[in-house]
Amino acid sequence: MPAHSPLVLIVDDDDDSREMYTEALSSMGFEPVSAPNAEDGFARARDIQPDVIVADVVLPGVSGLELTKLLRDDERTKDVGIIVLTAQAFGSAEQQASDAGCDRFLLKPCLPDALALEIRDVLTSRTHARSSTVA
Repeated sequence: MPAHSPLVLIVDDDDDSREMYTEALSSMGFEPVSAPNAEDGFARARDIQPDVIVADVVLPGVSGLELTKLLRDDERTKDVGIIVLTAQAFGSAEQQASDAGCDRFLLKPCLPDALALEIRDVLTSRTHARSSTVA
């Protein structure tokens, strides 16, 4: 895990969800920032280069899965951890998220404690992956 407070970008069009996750993650030692849609999320991700991005799948305009593809195709954000949250539990949703390049797929409602565990797991997994490719 990074030595600094992990920077987590939360991309969700629901104000209450963004606020809940921001407050909860902040109290758990993360440094959360947020964006209300994929376009803003993509711009913020390129600017701040977060450790992990948590994105809702259903967003106005560009979806969270399309955002994931954009992030994976951009040199500045291709290695960031990506977790998608969705209330859409249809059969192929998890496979579509995986195909887009997401690290984790979580169903809403997702308690902040459960999200924090997944964020830590993604951070640990990505740290190990980077160190094994350097060695």
